[in-house]
Amino acid sequence: MNLHILDDEKFFDPFVQKLEALGLLGNNIFVVKECGSLKYIKRQDLIYCRMCDSRRIGNTRHYAKVFIHCFTRDLFEWVYDNDFQELNWIIWGKDLYLTEDLFEKQTKHIVKKIKDRRSAIELRLTRARHFFLNIDLSKVYTKVANVLTWIKPEYDYAVTHIKGLKANHLDFAYMFEYDAEFIVSQFLYNRNFKHKKISDFKIVLGNSGVASNNHLDALEELRQLGFEEIVIPLSYGNEKYIKILQKEIERKPLLTKITYLTQFLTLHEYLTAFYKSDIFVSNSIRPLGMGNIWIALLLGKLVFMNPKNLVFDFLKSMGLQVFAIGELESVEDIAQTIDVKANVDIAIDFLSTARIDAMYRNLFSATVRNTSELHLCTSTL
Repeated sequence: MNLHILDDEKFFDPFVQKLEALGLLGNNIFVVKECGSLKYIKRQDLIYCRMCDSRRIGNTRHYAKVFIHCFTRDLFEWVYDNDFQELNWIIWGKDLYLTEDLFEKQTKHIVKKIKDRRSAIELRLTRARHFFLNIDLSKVYTKVANVLTWIKPEYDYAVTHIKGLKANHLDFAYMFEYDAEFIVSQFLYNRNFKHKKISDFKIVLGNSGVASNNHLDALEELRQLGFEEIVIPLSYGNEKYIKILQKEIERKPLLTKITYLTQFLTLHEYLTAFYKSDIFVSNSIRPLGMGNIWIALLLGKLVFMNPKNLVFDFLKSMGLQVFAIGELESVEDIAQTIDVKANVDIAIDFLSTARIDAMYRNLFSATVRNTSELHLCTSTL
């Protein structure tokens, strides 16, 4: 039996749907970190208990595998106090890049304005608590057997920067929201940008209203280039950041038309909006919005990225033709020479359902254990 420790997040329902479709659901139980009411998880009947009910979780060594979905600092003490047959850390990003300088120059000014003092105090208190409890964080990370990512450079970054982490790498991706071949079949890629002038190109910038997208810095790169339209998805994210971002854009207007996507869109609506563009620009330094990058590649769009991003060189090593943001001024020439079909084919192969299914079966299949003491219980919800 496998144990999953997770937050109340939207990923849960499609994740368990995937497990159910593959006949793996019965091999896995789920414990939510939060002890209050659930906001995002709909399949609450599948929640075994909460982290605050350690009695129901029982001896962690009874589980063949334990998966932590996003290893945030609130779990350090729990890992320190328990032993595991196999502890797996599924990296989300925010659990890895907390201290990394993620913001470009102009975005840093916004971040300073919205800095959450309570979070800073909370972090100091957490550090103090660890000090008084005499927790050696290197011993916490030593317990991790495997780090799960869908790009190996992220694993390499983790083992290089985290003291005590000597885990192996396993491939894993939450690729259940869409099927790559279905997307390509519904939205046939084309070369409609091949003969366009720079003033005819439409851009999608970023994936959400979070500062890691470095929107303002990207817009500064685009300021003098005169594209037709820049679409900025802001349907979710940090509300304070979104308000300040929009004010800053209004204060320093571009010649290019700016359109904000502020309403929630279904996947099909989002794909349709995406399909109408020619270019996707990602200016994040940490891997962020990878789903958007893959969608852009599947739809035959031009992809420009911050070259500091760990993913940038990884994608190029796969043979994908992606470009640094600084190359946007040469977009007309790039559009003439890029092999769009090659990008589409590589993306389809990487995102294939068969590949993702194999990952799920390898990671979450049954292991025969004595699990008679485990049973689903919703009375604690």
